[in-house]
Amino acid sequence: MRTLLAFPIFAAMLLAQPSENQTSPIFHVTVVQRSLKAVNFQHRSLPTALGMKGTVLLPKADGKAQVQVKNGYTEIEASFRNISPPSQFGGELLTYVLWAITPDGRPINLGEAIPGPSDKVKMRVTCPYSTFGLLVTAEPYFSVPYPSDVVIMESVVLPDTVGRVEDVVANVDLLPRGQYTLNIGAKELASAAMQNQPKVSMPEYEEILTLYQARNAVQIARADGAAQYAAGTLEKAQQLLSEAESQRAQKASFNTVTTTARQAVQAASDARAITMRKKTTTQNP
Repeated sequence: MRTLLAFPIFAAMLLAQPSENQTSPIFHVTVVQRSLKAVNFQHRSLPTALGMKGTVLLPKADGKAQVQVKNGYTEIEASFRNISPPSQFGGELLTYVLWAITPDGRPINLGEAIPGPSDKVKMRVTCPYSTFGLLVTAEPYFSVPYPSDVVIMESVVLPDTVGRVEDVVANVDLLPRGQYTLNIGAKELASAAMQNQPKVSMPEYEEILTLYQARNAVQIARADGAAQYAAGTLEKAQQLLSEAESQRAQKASFNTVTTTARQAVQAASDARAITMRKKTTTQNP
């Protein structure tokens, strides 16, 4: 099934005043509209393919995704090439994320897409749904709950893509480019240092990358008010980040540091989600 997903995107503007020792994200009012073809793979027992093509932001990027519905989930094996570093789109953007967009507009974070030394990505992920289109976006950390509008790749239906056709219009809130820009110059961000890293092995690169994502995630959660609305979870994120920093200083294994830093990212992401939910409840009792 091929489904046309049209995305009218609306983002509210919020300009919070930073305290003496804090920075605050600036939200810009913007409207972003995209369309995406989705496919219903529900009745397929054999794998079928979706193409992946670069957008105007990364026109040389391309790839393919093999999709197969299994017992209660859908498996996606994707490979992309010509995926240059995300920092070219902004100092706050550290990684890429693969998303499934369902017909009702729900974005599903399928996982982090980290380019290797040859600018190629290979990943195997699962999705709880069987009807979706795919997007790849640049993000400040891997566990963001909604995609930014920095869309570098999107799925395309190939001549041999097999699926049942349906017309569905879906709305999904993509965040505007610049939402994660802090109230300081991009060169002052911790993540800006990623652009000046010397060449290292892939395991060490992933360690460094995840540490910077953790710093971004904690900083963004704090700026959004997590110290007020999710103090315990934010404190846990900060503790995990400090632990990861100590592990790196003590030359622990790359895997150990990366695992702890990823836990810090997730905790900070949880703190931000709790904060956003409580703010919404307060504003709409």
